Amino acid sequence: MYKNNLLTNSVRLALVSGAMTAAFTAPAVFAAEEDKVERIEVTGSRIKRVDMEGANPVQIITRKDLVESGISNLGDILQEIPAVAGAATNTAVNNGGSGAVRVSLRGLGSARTLVLINGRRMVNSGTGADSSADLSTIPVAIIKRVEVLKDGASAVYGSDAIAGVVNIITRNDFEGFEVNASYDGSTAEWDGETKTIDVTMGVTNENSNAVISAYYTQQTEQMSGDRDWSAFEYDLNPETGELDKGGSSAPPWGRYNGIDGNIAGQECSSFTHGAGSGPGQSDPSDFSNPTGYDCWDWDKDTYNYAPANYHLTPQERYGVFAGGEYQFTDSLRFFTELSFNRRTSKTKLAPLPLAPLAFFGWTDAPYSADNYYNQELGPKDKDGNSVDITDWRRRMVETGGRDTSFQVDTVRAVFGMAGEFGETWGYEVSYVYGNNSSSSARAGGVNFEKVSQAVGPSFKDAEGNIVCGTVDNPISDCVSLNTFGVPGTDTQVSQEMLDFITFEAHDLGENEQTVLSASVFGDAFELPAGSVGMVFGAEHREESGSDLPDALIALGITSGTTRQKTQGSYEVDELYTEMNFPLLSGVVGAESLEIDGALRYSDYNTFGDTTNYKLGLRWIPLDGLMFRSTVSTAFRAPSTSELFAGASDNSPSVTDKCATNPTPFCIADGVPAGGFEPIGDQLSSTRGGNEDLTPEEADTLTVGIVYSPSFIEGLSLTVDYWDIKLDNAISTIGEQLILDKCADEGLYCDQITRYGADAGALYGNSSDIDDRNVNVGSITSKGYDFNAVYAIETGIGDLRFNLDSTYYDTYDITQADGSVVVNAGWFRRSSGDGNFPEWKTNFNINLSQDDWAANWKIRYIGESLEPFDANNDGETDLDDLSDSRTIDSQTIHDAGFTYFFENVTATVGVNNIFDQDPPYAATGFNDNTDPRTYSTTGRHLYLGVGVKF
Repeated sequence: MYKNNLLTNSVRLALVSGAMTAAFTAPAVFAAEEDKVERIEVTGSRIKRVDMEGANPVQIITRKDLVESGISNLGDILQEIPAVAGAATNTAVNNGGSGAVRVSLRGLGSARTLVLINGRRMVNSGTGADSSADLSTIPVAIIKRVEVLKDGASAVYGSDAIAGVVNIITRNDFEGFEVNASYDGSTAEWDGETKTIDVTMGVTNENSNAVISAYYTQQTEQMSGDRDWSAFEYDLNPETGELDKGGSSAPPWGRYNGIDGNIAGQECSSFTHGAGSGPGQSDPSDFSNPTGYDCWDWDKDTYNYAPANYHLTPQERYGVFAGGEYQFTDSLRFFTELSFNRRTSKTKLAPLPLAPLAFFGWTDAPYSADNYYNQELGPKDKDGNSVDITDWRRRMVETGGRDTSFQVDTVRAVFGMAGEFGETWGYEVSYVYGNNSSSSARAGGVNFEKVSQAVGPSFKDAEGNIVCGTVDNPISDCVSLNTFGVPGTDTQVSQEMLDFITFEAHDLGENEQTVLSASVFGDAFELPAGSVGMVFGAEHREESGSDLPDALIALGITSGTTRQKTQGSYEVDELYTEMNFPLLSGVVGAESLEIDGALRYSDYNTFGDTTNYKLGLRWIPLDGLMFRSTVSTAFRAPSTSELFAGASDNSPSVTDKCATNPTPFCIADGVPAGGFEPIGDQLSSTRGGNEDLTPEEADTLTVGIVYSPSFIEGLSLTVDYWDIKLDNAISTIGEQLILDKCADEGLYCDQITRYGADAGALYGNSSDIDDRNVNVGSITSKGYDFNAVYAIETGIGDLRFNLDSTYYDTYDITQADGSVVVNAGWFRRSSGDGNFPEWKTNFNINLSQDDWAANWKIRYIGESLEPFDANNDGETDLDDLSDSRTIDSQTIHDAGFTYFFENVTATVGVNNIFDQDPPYAATGFNDNTDPRTYSTTGRHLYLGVGVKF
């Protein structure tokens, strides 16, 4: 079945090796016996050539790979490849997610990974003013293959292509009729189901082709409480090494602080009805003292909020894609692409922890001593009197949770003309329009102005009604709030109380893009080794974005993340050229030697102009051996959100050194000399845009070797090295760095706002940290990609082994103060860019005959370290390995079988065969782990059937 011709072998390997293969296709010199080979354009270059493998490292995922994986979301399969790392979101991210799926090549972030469709830009997408594309808006049904360029390419494609490019090639040449249906579900609870159906039709004749495809996908939720490893908030005990059940200090049984009282002779300043069966209790009806109070006990009374959260977020997606072209003459061809996609998705967080002062910094909502419910049911001081309670906390379980629903629509239209002139020249003119609009509704939050009224003075009138205000000054249209009762009983927070203080926030967002481009390309002149290929082009692009929050959110009077509106746009005009020079061919020591060069000039109306270049070398000294290298500069222009984002609240997990043994710098910043009890491990900060931002700039080097030895037929070996140095990074100083530098050196103290002495127990705590966008520091990313593919005929079929591995040697962040945070081998959720296990490896075994194929895939994610107070001294030293712990590796086994009937394809498979749980991460924010990196949805069975005529 496998011919001896090396070109045939290499092309076959490139097109079937799949999501775990770095594509290796032998260059044209290997194909001298071929009469004519069609010229194609491969991601990383706009020059059409006869071979797929140039100087750029490109990985190919075929349609066959997509179908056999059982994955219906393109972003999910891309996140599995070893070259992806960091913190890109997916549908397993509930807190902080929206249902979007993004990819982060080299761990540099999704904003530095450019997404193209058929070589043209895709509009950024999400909830508004986004910096990257949501890959869930691209239906798998339309994809012919995906080309992943793991190299900087700004000289070829412009801004954003720093880490690489994901180019989706669509099935524009499809002919016939096809229907596919699939089902995927968890074998543990039969939750997290995914059901997909798609229909594709296409026609082709001598002068034209057209294709139309429609799809529908439904994914159901998984709840965190349905898995042992996520059913509780687990805290690692540094003394015992055991996982203790933790929870929130704002429980359904209430916590009321700052009261000079006693209970059963014990002095007490923090009162609660208490958890009946703590620790880590999640039953809001099980109180230890439902009619009285206990002293707060951290080991017993915290609330387990974990079960009330989604683990896998539900969503529905549907859309249609149409593409076609008509060739009038050789010199005139019209083409178009039209698409519409809608995603509706949901997130669910545990019910609101209503703690106006401690959690939200709202100082105007003390529970009044004159509040009727406080007088009747609230805790009392030593003299038996009701008191004003400044710091009170209550989990509002009566709301059922904080539910957010999203509707995201993405439309895209491409119109263009292309053709040939002369013998070897062609042209293309195209117009691309993309629009992404979003609406969201967030329930379960509260209006603090109404909370202030509801916990203020109230009284019972002559008719037995509880009225806000005083007898002399009643407040109309106000409902007094009772947080002292027992959920599930007559004393719980009533629906009338909820209706008064809660609200539903409605947000709108948009991204819009227009691109007008024109290019000419062809063979400029002949050299002894071949033709010199050239491309000249010009492009005009306009980008705009907006995020319009609910009016109450913008006013900053709610429990929602306060933010101001974002709205802005920019334009860019660009000129580019690219050339390919074949220097040697068919001589001793150089079967082929060629150099690529690209240059792009970009002029932005926001910051000015920038020029970027790329040089590539491809050298084949002998048959089957190729050396390749690129040197380039790349850039990323500030996005609309980075430039124009309105101020917004953030809640980072950080540690304030000033809490214990405060330094003179702390005291000068308003910290009491004796320190303070921290509010918690999440503090409030403010982030926002900066219109004075300038572009990020990067220098990139790649060096690779591709070897296909003639003495071992079917073997291909590839090693690629990358070195990316990014300067002028668009980022923030970082809340943790601001806190640390204020405590240690007195720097950035002016960016911290602290509670004053009048705030009682909160005195000294930070109420806000100003951490808006700036150009600051740099990032260095280095590592190696390894790939080995071996294909052989056996007596039972064609057997193929495929190993794809990435080693992250360096990922260093240089911060604003010049200090360096080492990320390679680490998961630093607060100070880093995500999770960077040093090793990520995929190994695939495929056995196939003409009518069936079986596949076994192993995905390995290596160990990583995370900062952890292993010394139990109250501090974590990011540079001290003794202040760290190891996050275990994860190995996932997948298996699939496909049978090909005459016009029917049937697939069955199991992902995560051994149902391996994700490793525990002490700093993991969602479900005690990192769902951006690890497989978290458990064992899944998938079935698929496709019919084609």
